[in-house]
Amino acid sequence: MTNSKTHKPVLLVGGKGGVGKTTCSAAIAARLADQGNRTLLITSDMTPSLSDVFEQNIGDTITSVCNNLDACELSQESIAAHWKKRFGKDFYDILTILIDIESLDNESRHQLLDYIGSAPSLREETMLDIIVNMAESGEYDRIVWDTAPAGETLNLLNMPKSIKKHLRAGAKIYEGLDKIGKQLVGKRSIAGIMDEWVMVSEKIARFMHDKSAFLVVANPESLVVNQARRVIKTLTDYQLPIHGLIINKVIEETDSASLVAMRSQQARYIEELRTMAGEKPVVALPLSLTEVKGAEGLRVVGEKLVTELSL
Repeated sequence: MTNSKTHKPVLLVGGKGGVGKTTCSAAIAARLADQGNRTLLITSDMTPSLSDVFEQNIGDTITSVCNNLDACELSQESIAAHWKKRFGKDFYDILTILIDIESLDNESRHQLLDYIGSAPSLREETMLDIIVNMAESGEYDRIVWDTAPAGETLNLLNMPKSIKKHLRAGAKIYEGLDKIGKQLVGKRSIAGIMDEWVMVSEKIARFMHDKSAFLVVANPESLVVNQARRVIKTLTDYQLPIHGLIINKVIEETDSASLVAMRSQQARYIEELRTMAGEKPVVALPLSLTEVKGAEGLRVVGEKLVTELSL
């Protein structure tokens, strides 16, 4: 077993859609589990493919894949259920101050909370809250997070800061309603509830900086390299830790003129990606004519990634 105290407990694997981040995430998780780490692999991609990669059914509940390895495909429904459990009472308390919610029938109350909980910003904040709770539960040594495509992931990582700013403004707006809230027996003030949410956002932001690390996956091609550059810049701007870079689908064997030309073109982009990575470790994975699937195939790729990236 690796010494988890010397590693970040949460690894975020991200990049442009189609670069192979799910396969890389699964390979890393499989290898970490082989090393004796209790490992959880989780995807927040709304079009998940973990089931295809492992060739077994993996749903939105934690599923045992093999020894030491569990996996889960977070669905919109499971995220909404977590939100309702975690924050539903807070919203209910706020709504009872603002409107006569008690006059609504039970189904309407639930529909109202479901509607509020489906807001994109709350979905993203809740997703981060789920990851933090899993990491702090002590059940797992390592969590590998196969994130959504790059644009969505950067929005996700920006959420703690955005939510905190919004809540602080909201608390000021609703200060006048606190007097009403305090007159209601057993009800907290709106500003007080928002202050608690600010604390949650601050905790998530600290966790992302202190307990997580990002792996960027890219292919040696123009559009992907440009996207990777934006991802790395944004992560750097937010002072989020970047552990390393995976360059996937690198042409090594050239048995035709077209492949020789493609490899020559890739060389320039590979050099750009290595420059972007700076002193961070970089791993190049060769282009494979067959899909990497199943635990055995993933372990081979995982051993290379975990070893060369010092995960």
